[in-house]
Order: sequence, then C-alpha cells, then structure tokens
Amino acid sequence: MKRGMLGLAALLGVLVALAFPAFVSATVNGGCRAEAHSTSGGSVDVTTQTEWHLKSTDVVGGSGTAPSTMTSASVWAYALGVSLPIASGSGAGGTTGSVDNMNVAPFAVLGQRFTVAGSASGPTGSCSGQITIILDDVNPLMTVLGGGGVVAGLVGAAVVVSGLFLGGGLLSRLLGGLFGGLGGVGLALALQQFGVLDPTTLIGLVIPGVGLVAGVGLPGLLHSSGVALAQP
Repeated sequence: MKRGMLGLAALLGVLVALAFPAFVSATVNGGCRAEAHSTSGGSVDVTTQTEWHLKSTDVVGGSGTAPSTMTSASVWAYALGVSLPIASGSGAGGTTGSVDNMNVAPFAVLGQRFTVAGSASGPTGSCSGQITIILDDVNPLMTVLGGGGVVAGLVGAAVVVSGLFLGGGLLSRLLGGLFGGLGGVGLALALQQFGVLDPTTLIGLVIPGVGLVAGVGLPGLLHSSGVALAQP
C-alpha cells in the first residue's frame, strides 16, 4: 500500500490531484494537517488553504499528519457536480504520510485548474479535505479540457443548428442529441477550466442537458417541405 494511503486524505487530496487531475476549494478538517512544497513556491501549509498555485515546471511533494491512526483512505475528483473515484486503499494504518518528486508538466497539457478531495478514517477518527490547484503559467484555452472543450461545444452547436434545416427524422434527432449532449459536456468542462462553473455543483449538467434536448427536439424545425405547386 502506498505511503500516501496511510496518511490523511488531505495529503492525498492535494498531492494525488497531480497524478489524477480534476478542480474546488475547501480546507482540511478532523484535526489532520498537511504541508505541501514545490520548486517554485517552497513550502506551504495547506491545512487551511483553499487554493494551491503552481507552475507547469514544478516538481511537488508534501507530507501530512493525523491525530489518530488512519487505516483507510480514498480520493476523488469533481467534474460537472459528479465525484469521480480516483484511488483508495487500506492497511494496518499510521499517523503520517508523504509523497514526493511528482512532476506537474504532464498535467499542464490536460488543464489549468483541478479540484480533488479525499477522506481518511481509522478506529477513532477521520479526516477529509479538498483544494483547488491552479497552474498559473498555463492558458486554459491551450489545454485539452479548456480548448478541447470549446471546440467540442462549437461542433455540437454547429450540428444542432444545421439540424434545423434538415429533415426531422429519427437519424437526424439521434445525431443531434448525441452531438448536442457531447458538445454540452465539452463546453461545461471548458467553463470549469476558465473558473466560470463550480465543478462541485450539478449546475454543470444543465448545459449538456440543454444540448441533448435541443439536438433531439430542433431537427427539421426550419426544414422546407419541398412540395411543388401543381401546374394548371
């Protein structure tokens, strides 16, 4: 079992985020404490921090302590209001944990903002925490989730709009719903990267929902019937 799994979830939430990315803000509770460090910013007490600012060139690490033995822990990421399980583990337990030499660079390609959370528990107590990690030197438009999400949103919108002028048959509606929904997901993920949407709330699912409904309901709305007038 990894040493990080033996420590507190706060440490996992801050550090495992870089190995398994996503985005939010909060603090560590339950009496646990976490320290993180990076090559550009030195050491930071992230126990009560809501954000951790890094650079794409950073190598990071950290350590954490718990007031009592923690025997199990889990980490998850947030996207569109849904918590996505990332990692979990259990064992004999311990009161400390550490992670080191984690490179940020590979994840700068994915996005600029990531929100992760974690929890740890033991026979006599538990801890939990979550934090927003922001890569200050990364342009979200140039990332997979940011720029890629914008492109997906534009493609989805183009398919839905073009469906207005096509026939309203089953195939048109299926394609419209598919591209409308996927385009909405991409746009919502992009808005999270730009800090417009909170990934911990279900409001992010509204955009894909609207895209899906529009894609299914709008095809053929402006389609000409093509019926010719009878000749005298």
